[in-house]
Amino acid sequence: MPFSVRILRLLGALLLGACALGVAGITWAYLIEPNLLFVRKVDYRITQWNGRGKPLKVVIAGDLHLMPTAFDEVRALRYVQRIMQLKPDLILLAGDYARGASTNASMSPSAAGRLLHGLKAPYGVFAIQGNHDFTFGWNNWRRELSDAGITVLENQSVLITFRDGRQLQLSGILDTSRNSKKHRPQRRSPDIPHFLLSHRPEADHMLSHGDADIIISGHTHGGQIRLPFDLLWFEASPEHAQPYTYPWHISGGNTYLITKGLGTSTLPLRFNCPPEIYLLELH
Repeated sequence: MPFSVRILRLLGALLLGACALGVAGITWAYLIEPNLLFVRKVDYRITQWNGRGKPLKVVIAGDLHLMPTAFDEVRALRYVQRIMQLKPDLILLAGDYARGASTNASMSPSAAGRLLHGLKAPYGVFAIQGNHDFTFGWNNWRRELSDAGITVLENQSVLITFRDGRQLQLSGILDTSRNSKKHRPQRRSPDIPHFLLSHRPEADHMLSHGDADIIISGHTHGGQIRLPFDLLWFEASPEHAQPYTYPWHISGGNTYLITKGLGTSTLPLRFNCPPEIYLLELH
C-alpha cells in the first residue's frame, strides 16, 4: 500500500475519531451533565462567635433558570427535595429564577412559586433578585416568592437570632443596586457577623472595607462550559477579566462565596461544570 494512502487513511481515522468525540461531548453536555446535582460542603468559621454553639447548616442555591416545561417542574421539585434532605437551618436563594428575557422561554412566577413552596427552614428562606428576574416583571416574582413563604431582601437587612443567642445579620441587594453605595444595607455592629447576598459577584464598588464578612453570589454558572487546561470558559465579566475562583473568591479586599448554580443560560449546555448547591456549615 502506497505511503500516501496510509497517511490518508490515518487522517480519515483521526477525523472520524474527533467527530465521534465531539458528538459524545455534546451529548454529555446537553443530556447528562445539566441533569446531575452535586452538594458541595463548605466550612466557614465566624470569628465573632468564638467557636460557641453547634455548627449551623446553610443551603445556598442560585441560577435555577426554570423553563416552562414539565421536565423543569420535575427538576425544580428535585432541587427542593434534595435541599430539604439536608435539613438546613437556613436557606439562601441567590437569584435568577427566570430563564432568558422572553416569557415564552421562562417558567412563570406563579408556577415557580408553587414549586418552591416546599422550601422550609427553622430560621427562614431568603431570596434576592437576579439579572434575569425581570422576565414577567420583578414585582410578580417578588409577590410569588413571598406567597411561597420566602423572604425577599431588597436593599435591606434582617437580624437572625439563633436559639443559643448567636446572631447573624443577613442583607440582600437588588441586582440593579450592586454598584450604588447609597442602597447598601448598613452593618449593625462589627461584633455581629454580616453576610451580604448579591446575585453578581461585583459588589466591590458599593462596599467599604469591613462592610460585610462574606458576599454570597451566583450569576457566573462557573462558565457552564469549561474545557480542560482552561482552553475555554465564559465566566469573565467587564469588571473581572480573569476567571473567578470557587468556592471562595477575593476581589477588592472582599471575600465572595460563589456558587456555580443549577441551570443554564444562553446555551443549554454544561461541561466539566455540573449543577451544584452549597451546604455551608457555620462554626
